[in-house]
Amino acid sequence: MIDGADDVSFHDLEIFLAFARREHFARAGEELGISTATVQRIVHGLERKLGVELVEQAGRRVRLRHAGHVLRQEANTVLRARSAAIATTRAESGDPTQVLRIAHTYSLGLGFVPTVLARVLEKHPELRFRCHQTSSTEVVTRLLRGDADVVFCSTLPTDPDVVVLPLFTEPLLLAVPADDPLAARGSVHLRKAWDRPFVAMAPGSSSRTHLANACARAGFVPRIAVEGSDPFVVESMVGAGLGVSVVPGRMADHHHPRVARIPLDDEAGHRTIFLAHPKKSAVGTMVRALAKVAVAQGSPS
Repeated sequence: MIDGADDVSFHDLEIFLAFARREHFARAGEELGISTATVQRIVHGLERKLGVELVEQAGRRVRLRHAGHVLRQEANTVLRARSAAIATTRAESGDPTQVLRIAHTYSLGLGFVPTVLARVLEKHPELRFRCHQTSSTEVVTRLLRGDADVVFCSTLPTDPDVVVLPLFTEPLLLAVPADDPLAARGSVHLRKAWDRPFVAMAPGSSSRTHLANACARAGFVPRIAVEGSDPFVVESMVGAGLGVSVVPGRMADHHHPRVARIPLDDEAGHRTIFLAHPKKSAVGTMVRALAKVAVAQGSPS
């Protein structure tokens, strides 16, 4: 046995995975609410404990070596197994109530996810749900580290142990102040906003990625004037006249008196929503029941 290997903890693996998802010490620290130095210390400490090099310097970047990619995959498996063991123990404790841990993005909490849960409860009134609303990136993170049984998001998880189901595709909308000249249009090409300041979600969020991709297809790089922490904050900034933004179609379920949302009339104006869950789960039967309802709810009528 390599000296120190027995000292590798779940905490070490969780921090390593946060780094591995971004290959960036500072962003991992921001996600976890800890310092960059702490992330670096844990990752380099893992190298010492395991006796292998997990990361390497590539110019100004730090990236995973082959051993780092292997540890990332195996650590995901270990953490999911831990979560499954806890869930199975609780399920076998005699309590007939089962709790499904669900993570979803902000915009899907406006109507889609609550509707799906209501339909599931009609058939399974014994269920309880514990929902966590956050960014699409964090939604996937919670699934991969075993903190969620099922997730709804627009970021496609890529893991052989995860089942991914496309639910529906929805349009992206240009959000402008209600008194903006563009607000009267039935649709608009995003190029019409090329010279406007933009309000956006923070880097790393799926909404920021959708905005950047839509602008790139329209032939320009957006000038980000303000960053917000969630789509409701973003729209409040738009309503205050600080800029325009690209928002998902589900935001139309939420009325904002100072914001107009206009469909984009180009091919860049859409996103796909996915449901994802582990292939193996202690609550697999209930997850599959929920997935069945979600697929039906997302299908065109």
